[in-house]
Amino acid sequence: MKAKKLLMLAIFSGFITTIFFYIFINQAASTPAETSPVTEVVTASEDIARNQQITEENTVIVEMQEDQAHPQAVTDQEMILNRFASAEIKEGEVILNHRVEQGEEADFISKKIEEGNRAVSISVDYVKSVSNLVEPEDFVDVVLSEEEDSQHAAVHTELVLDKVRVLAVGERMVDPDVEEGGTEEYHAVTLELSPEQSIEVINASERGTLQLALHSKRHTTSEAKLVQQTAGTALGAGDYVIPMPDSSMIRSEPHINASINTVVAAGTELQFLDEQQADNDNRVWYLVETPGGKQGWISSRIVNEKEE
Repeated sequence: MKAKKLLMLAIFSGFITTIFFYIFINQAASTPAETSPVTEVVTASEDIARNQQITEENTVIVEMQEDQAHPQAVTDQEMILNRFASAEIKEGEVILNHRVEQGEEADFISKKIEEGNRAVSISVDYVKSVSNLVEPEDFVDVVLSEEEDSQHAAVHTELVLDKVRVLAVGERMVDPDVEEGGTEEYHAVTLELSPEQSIEVINASERGTLQLALHSKRHTTSEAKLVQQTAGTALGAGDYVIPMPDSSMIRSEPHINASINTVVAAGTELQFLDEQQADNDNRVWYLVETPGGKQGWISSRIVNEKEE
């Protein structure tokens, strides 16, 4: 009899234990697991080479658990757009702050030079620099004076280059409208030249004295007339232009500091979309479309019209 009671008690205890275990399992399943907060980080949507500009096209925002994100991960895409990679970044890699150059484009003179051109500095004094009034982004003529006959002090003067862009004066690479502070005296001016023009200027500097003549920035003609006078082009809708440099930038807007939509190789056929504009520096831009369907603006200075 006693053994029977013990058996019944054991069965009852097992039944009660099973019920409690079942309730515990159900409660655990219905309780959501604690997860780490989620954060957004910026990653490369394609391989980004060193010194390549970072744009919306080559980056993408992804979510990841906050405790798995690198402390140096870029979380704000706007903070790095149009800056340049200081190291190679692979597709899918989280972009870290130290892999992005922290200065603006204007802080790096090599980033201001249009593809295919060169930066050449010439020595100037107070007079040759138009009383130190030449500023970055001005346009100047380069004039050479050389003595033909030292005995009679005969001087020969010639125009070496017409209307070339000033990249920097001294160590300043932005104009006073952008940079605070007064005008300081400088002894060198850096110009943006083609390779052929670079040779001309260097050769002329060895022959005699170079002086700068400053161009006006005032525009008295309408934009349409200015485009016609500057470009002298007869391009029409459906025509094609061919970029000359090995790599040419297609920009989002018709000016030199606009973000880059894409880069095309020399010889790529770009369809002209029957629109052109002149910027404040009298540089004419063509609205074009690449064979891949991307649209943007390219400088008329670096393209030729496709011959039929």
